[in-house]
Amino acid sequence: MFAIGFAQRNEDVKRLVDEGIVLHDKGDYDGALKKYDEALKIDTNDFDANYEKSLSLLCAKKYDDCIVLSNDIIQKFSSHPNIRQAYSNLGSALDDARRQDEAIKAYDKGLEKFPDYYLLHFNKGLTYMRMKNYADAAESYNTALKYNGLHASSNYYVGTILQDDNRIPALLAYSVFLAIEPQSERSKKAFDAIQEIVYRGVKKEGNNTGISISMDMLDNKKKKKAENNFSDIELMFTLLGSMDNSNGMDSLAKTPADKFDFKLQLLINSLEINLKTGKGFYWEHYVPFFIELKKKNYTNVLSHIIYYSADKDAQVWANVNAEKVREFYDWLQNYQW
Repeated sequence: MFAIGFAQRNEDVKRLVDEGIVLHDKGDYDGALKKYDEALKIDTNDFDANYEKSLSLLCAKKYDDCIVLSNDIIQKFSSHPNIRQAYSNLGSALDDARRQDEAIKAYDKGLEKFPDYYLLHFNKGLTYMRMKNYADAAESYNTALKYNGLHASSNYYVGTILQDDNRIPALLAYSVFLAIEPQSERSKKAFDAIQEIVYRGVKKEGNNTGISISMDMLDNKKKKKAENNFSDIELMFTLLGSMDNSNGMDSLAKTPADKFDFKLQLLINSLEINLKTGKGFYWEHYVPFFIELKKKNYTNVLSHIIYYSADKDAQVWANVNAEKVREFYDWLQNYQW
């Protein structure tokens, strides 16, 4: 099989593809497809016209057509530098067509050629989630994060998968997600999830606060030797969740964001103490990030970003400290995961 050469593009083809992309971005997938077809009449071997057509077919839910075209692209343009994106479209179309086993195979074929392409790992995780295979989904998201620690969706779904059974790394994952994507519909869900995690086991009746502690936190030697175990820290964090209305807390922190920041700093202290004995991806990936976050004095910034959409005090703080927020984002963008 021969590889198609990549000569200089026809200007009319380029213009039509650009017009198609504009229509696609507006949600006019049929209009975009017409533009791509016009371009392909001029040059059937233009990679961008073929690829963008496959993407619009996917978004238009024309999955069978997308599958056929994506397979054709993979065959015809095997040496193109952007061919990895075609594997992503193929897997997504197969997944949406409820052909999950084939989707996994498509992602794996792509990963054989592009093992460090985070979107293939992420999309593979989405397929595993649809199959209710949450362990493999988490593994795929973890691998995506190894290659792109600031991929918002991978952080979000790690939090979603871990929230019920491993709440400390879930809290860390949701916090990173909210730093990346602080104002969206998913952000509201992530914020609510953080509230549930922080106050799980805390019961308030009038002026009294009770604490419910899971037996898993108290005595499970086998579990504590396993990877990604945070049970000792969960116990401490449950106790922190009961402090909000205490006189001591009110003297240290007034606003919800400041109270969260106080608990976050104590959590990071505990994580740092246990880092040497902690094992597994979440210890290796998230914990050093949060330790460095605290060393840089950015926990207060992150806390106010997390609370930004839910608390007016956090919004005022962020506006007053805009330079500090910009400094935090400069650091975040350059952090080496």
